[in-house]
Amino acid sequence: MIKKKWVILVSVLMIWNVTAPLSAQDAGVEPPPFERVGQTGWQFLRLPVIARNAAMANIKSGLPNSNVTAIFSNPATLVDIGNIDAAFSRMNYVADISYMTAAVAKDFGNWGVFGIHFASLDAGKMYRTENIFNKDLGITERSGDMGTFTAGDLLVGVSYARSVTDRLSIGGNLSYIQEKLDKTEITNWNADFGIFFRTGFRSLTLSMLARNFGPDKEFTGFTDIYGLPQSIRMPLDFRLAVGYDLIEGGGGLHELRGYVEGVHPNDGPERVDTALEYTFFNVLALRGGYKFNYDEQGLTIGGGVNYSMSGITGRIDYAFLDYGRLSSVHLFTVGFGFGE
Repeated sequence: MIKKKWVILVSVLMIWNVTAPLSAQDAGVEPPPFERVGQTGWQFLRLPVIARNAAMANIKSGLPNSNVTAIFSNPATLVDIGNIDAAFSRMNYVADISYMTAAVAKDFGNWGVFGIHFASLDAGKMYRTENIFNKDLGITERSGDMGTFTAGDLLVGVSYARSVTDRLSIGGNLSYIQEKLDKTEITNWNADFGIFFRTGFRSLTLSMLARNFGPDKEFTGFTDIYGLPQSIRMPLDFRLAVGYDLIEGGGGLHELRGYVEGVHPNDGPERVDTALEYTFFNVLALRGGYKFNYDEQGLTIGGGVNYSMSGITGRIDYAFLDYGRLSSVHLFTVGFGFGE
C-alpha cells in the first residue's frame, strides 16, 4: 500500500516536470533572457509567517491549515474553522529584525468565514552615515555616525473564504500595507487569491495560490530628498501544490503526509518546495522540508503540539530555518480555537 502511494506521488511529479516546459514551448512562450532579481519591493510579504508552514519549506498553497493561520498561507482553507480561531506568531529574523503577526477568524455558516489579520516588521535602529570624498587621497570615505533612523513595515487586512462544493473551496485576502524608511513612506494595497481542491482520489489534494497583487507605487518624499523617482513593484508569486497521505493511520493513530509545491515569482527563478509531516494521535507533529533553487535557504525542520481543555483547543508550533551564511532563524506560533 505504501509503495503504491509513493509511486502515485512520484508519477505526478514526473508528469508535472515533463509537461510544463513542453506546454510553454507549444504555446510559443520562450523563457526570458534574464530574471528580475531585486526588482520588487515589499519583501516582508515573502517572509515565513506561520511556524507549521515554515517548518515545511514554507509551503503555502498546499497545506490544509484548518485554522486561522490559513490567512497567511492559502485563505481557501479557512473554511475548515469550526467556530472562532485566533493565532499569534513571532520571529527574530536575520540582522536583528523582528516580525510579528496576529489573526482571528469566525465561521458564519452559510455566509462563509470572515477574518482579520495584522503583521508588523521592525528593522530596529540603524546608524546614519554618508560618503565623503577625500581630495587628498582621491577616495570616498565613510563619515562618522550622524544619529540613527528606523525602518519597518505594517500590514492590516480582511479575509474571506467559502466552500463551493464539499471538495472545493476558495478564499482571498485584501490588505493595506505601509513601509517606512527614515523620512520616506509608501503605502499600497495587495490581494491574495487561493483555491483548494480535494480530488476524491484517496487523499490527493490540489491547490493554487496567487499572492501579492497590487499596483506599483512610489516612495512619498523620495524624489524631494534624493532628486530621483523610485517606483516599487509588488512581489507577485504564483503557486501550485499537491499533497498526499503516504501513511494513513487507522483512527488517527499516526499519519505521514507529503507535499510538493512549485513557485513562480516575478523577481527570480522558479523554485520547488518539498515537505513531510508526521502526526501521532493528532497531538504530536514532526515536520521537515527542503527548498530547492534558493540562494541561502534549504533545510527546514520543526514540530508542534495540539491540546484541548474546557472547550478550547490550542496548538504550539516551532520551526527552525537554515539560512546558510545568514545564520539560522527560529519561529513560534501559538493558536487557540473556541467552541469547535
